[in-house]
Amino acid sequence: MPLVKLSSFIAYNFLIILVCLLVFEHAYFLMQQGSGDWKETLRISVNKYKASDIQTAISAAVKAAFQQHGSKGADLYETILRVIEENKMGCQMVFMC
Repeated sequence: MPLVKLSSFIAYNFLIILVCLLVFEHAYFLMQQGSGDWKETLRISVNKYKASDIQTAISAAVKAAFQQHGSKGADLYETILRVIEENKMGCQMVFMC
């Protein structure tokens, strides 16, 4: 899945968690806009994620965060939260913000 190779098992798991959060956030956003079936909405969100350049940005950001902070909790979590905020799919993909 990651386009930038992540050497750390923990970093890779963070990447997976971030991707899931972003995809679910986008699906939730679509559901709030009146999309129908949950499964179809989730499928749309996954496909939009795969088609976007967000994959590369998330992978690179997670790699950089772990290189910078290692596994230091507080600093790492702040960076991860910033990455989520910067790469929210709801606004970017629906309204092209």
